[in-house]
Amino acid sequence: MYNTYFYRDMQMSNDPNQHAGQNFVRAEHFERMKMANANNPVLFFKYAEQEYYHKALAHHYQGIAHAAEKSNSF
Repeated sequence: MYNTYFYRDMQMSNDPNQHAGQNFVRAEHFERMKMANANNPVLFFKYAEQEYYHKALAHHYQGIAHAAEKSNSF
């Protein structure tokens, strides 16, 4: 069986805007998981750490995308 995700993603796999979007979605998911486990401190902080990590990655990729757009405009 072919990996359809791979073939669908092949053209855009290095696009920093796509990476930023994926990590923002992951951060939102972990934020929801964090709030769902607010009564369990171990899980709350586990999901908070993942949320922070993916938000930081998203902002990192967003910065790369903005820098690439600026360098291409000259």
